Amino acid sequence: MVDVVTIRRVGRAAPGVPFAPCLIVGQEIAISGVIAHGIGDSMTAQAEAGFAEIAAMLAAAGGGIHNIYKVVIYVTDMARRGEISAVRQRIFDGNFPCSTLVEVKSLADPDALIEIDAFANLGVDLRAAVDA
Repeated sequence: MVDVVTIRRVGRAAPGVPFAPCLIVGQEIAISGVIAHGIGDSMTAQAEAGFAEIAAMLAAAGGGIHNIYKVVIYVTDMARRGEISAVRQRIFDGNFPCSTLVEVKSLADPDALIEIDAFANLGVDLRAAVDA
C-alpha cells in the first residue's frame, strides 16, 4: 500500500523540456537542472544566479536556503571549483549541506558552466544543526 502524497510543482521548465524544475512531495523539495541563462562566462555569476533561482523556488515552497541538506553541482571546468566554493561559503552561512561536485563535458545549454540540483526538507534547518 502506497500513501497518497500531494505533489506541487514550482516554476516552469522551458517549453518542450520534459521535467519539472521543482517538485514538493510532502516536506521534501527536489530542485533539478538549475542553469543561469544569459549571465556570460563568469562561473561565479552563474553560480550566484543559480543559487538565487533555487532560493526563489524554495521561498515559493515555503522554505529557504537553510532547508537544503544536499546539493549536486555539475561544472564544465573543475579547475574553477574555487569559484564555486567561494559562492557556497557566502550562500550557506555556517553549517553546510552535503555536496557533490562533478565535472562534465558539457551541459544542456552550451553557454552554461554550471548546473545545480538541490534537495531540501521543510522540517530541516541547518542553521540549528549541532555536531554530535
